[in-house]
Amino acid sequence: MPRASQFDPYRTYKFRVRLDGPVIAGVTKVSPLSRTVAPSEVKEAGDALGPRQMPGAVSYDEVTLEQGWSADGSFEQWANQVLQLHADPAATSRFKRTVFIDVFDLDGGRSAPLVSYKLHRAWVSKYVAMPELNADNGGVGIRSVSLRHEGWERV
Repeated sequence: MPRASQFDPYRTYKFRVRLDGPVIAGVTKVSPLSRTVAPSEVKEAGDALGPRQMPGAVSYDEVTLEQGWSADGSFEQWANQVLQLHADPAATSRFKRTVFIDVFDLDGGRSAPLVSYKLHRAWVSKYVAMPELNADNGGVGIRSVSLRHEGWERV
């Protein structure tokens, strides 16, 4: 008899983020992947019903990755490559990277992810290096990067 849990939606807390292959340690949150297709109106001569709607330009929303504040400097190094690009365009050629987001099964026994998405030519558009500091609470510091990219696909 099949288990009912086999048909449950995927859980969202067992995932990893890879940057050109290596896993980025400590990523605690990933914003949703979304895209929007703008409508394009096509007017036909003699059509009294009005313009037709066709799909137009596709835009992709930024993806934000959050990480606990730690000694890991991978986000900061990547964000600095974008800054160096303006100072010396020949100094860096790898400011655009491939990002993979892998979602795993709950039991963790599977070595292959259930689902993986690939972000094409992503670059850091916003970097929060230091979180808000507040001596009144004992919260964990979270730093984040927002990524612009040229599309994503399920792999």
